[in-house]
Amino acid sequence: MYIKHFAPDKESVVLDPFGGSGVTAIEAVVLGRRAIHVDINPLANFICQQIAIAPVDLNALRKEFATIEESCRPYIDRLYASSGEKFARETAGAWYPRGLALPKNADARVIEELFTPRQLRALSRLNEQIGAIRDGVIRDLLRFTFSATLNKCNLTYSTTKGRSEGRGNSGIMHTYRYWLPKHPVELNVWNEFSNKFKNLITVKKETNQAIGENYQRLKVMHASATELSSVIERESVDYIFTDPPYGSHIAYLDLSTMWNAWLGFDVKLEDKQAEVIEGGDLEKSRDEYANLLESSLREMYRVLKWNGWVSIVFAHKDLSYWNVLIAAAQDAGLEYANTVVQESYQSSRHKRANPLSVLSGELILNLQKKRQPRRLEFDRGDGEASEILAGQVRALVCETEEGMTTEDIYNQLIPRVLERGLMNALQKTRLSELDEVLRDNFFFDDASARWYASKTMAKQGRKILALKKAKGQLALDLAREDE
Repeated sequence: MYIKHFAPDKESVVLDPFGGSGVTAIEAVVLGRRAIHVDINPLANFICQQIAIAPVDLNALRKEFATIEESCRPYIDRLYASSGEKFARETAGAWYPRGLALPKNADARVIEELFTPRQLRALSRLNEQIGAIRDGVIRDLLRFTFSATLNKCNLTYSTTKGRSEGRGNSGIMHTYRYWLPKHPVELNVWNEFSNKFKNLITVKKETNQAIGENYQRLKVMHASATELSSVIERESVDYIFTDPPYGSHIAYLDLSTMWNAWLGFDVKLEDKQAEVIEGGDLEKSRDEYANLLESSLREMYRVLKWNGWVSIVFAHKDLSYWNVLIAAAQDAGLEYANTVVQESYQSSRHKRANPLSVLSGELILNLQKKRQPRRLEFDRGDGEASEILAGQVRALVCETEEGMTTEDIYNQLIPRVLERGLMNALQKTRLSELDEVLRDNFFFDDASARWYASKTMAKQGRKILALKKAKGQLALDLAREDE
């Protein structure tokens, strides 16, 4: 929707300077636009390329998989027969990442401590055989499959009691650090690789059809968002849609250490220094994060065409981060247009990592590059922060007879605060403090899980919600009859 609206022309160039796994870039090329994906993490760039690449010769891909199966499966199955100790101890001739340090907050010192000897031997054999494939496209697609296999085939993988072994999760993705559970589960490496290959075939069938030759319209660049104009021509981008890191929530380069090492991707100190995060192994301060974020916004401004738009996904409950973001955008020369609440029915990785500080759904900040940009005022508020906060919440809650959920209030409060010039008055306020304001000033109705101005309003609100639900069911029944 955003790409279609802000980049309507087929020759429009869409940029994501914090590209991640490539959602923006892939959506752009599916729509037939030109796309530029930029990320400082080589793993992110690799993932984007492999998801997007099309068309792919699926028969040739299956043939190479069959060759790999013939050379690896019997060996790996022997490793997993009984204890497999005879084979598991023979790691001297196997290549795997050795002596490479994990992040400081990891439960292991070096990468090889994340694996059993059997896992190391099996993964080494598989990686070696994939590396021997001559066709570069197919080789990389199978390396991509191998990287997905790593997620479950290490000592951070476990499952909860009562669930099957295959339905567990990596501690890395669960805690966003290299956490070693007390009771890890060891899955057969070949079985996992085979399952991931089936998923790959499904994805490539879809991209062959959805992307096809449009893949040629995608550029993937390893670069920092703080240095865009060194790799992208100035005033050449029509639209930017991006999801920057939220402060200290996820240190992506640190978290990718295991995958980058196995895939042979070199991450330099300069990359970590340029990464726009707070914390991480380099223990960057909030001020350093703010400076890096501001640098990236200045670079977005430089590469964007005049009157071009920037949409930024940001969902932090700490208003000081919003203050940093808006101030940096305005200092870069971008004009604030609005903030749109985009509801989400799935929890983002930011939300899963930081449920107390990240909003559900998405807040999308829209900005435009203008020659004479207007600036938002930040200092209209006067009085105690709690009183100002309560007043703004009251205005929101009283706007609707249906009441509001806590997340609805969180999401709608930020645009309201921004657009009424209250950022400075509330910038030291964490929206988690809103809980206290709500309890002290409003009535929470357990039946509807919504906040109301009073108990009387809650009773009326429940009736309205029940009526709407009944009307919705009636409309659904009528639609089914029409079918």
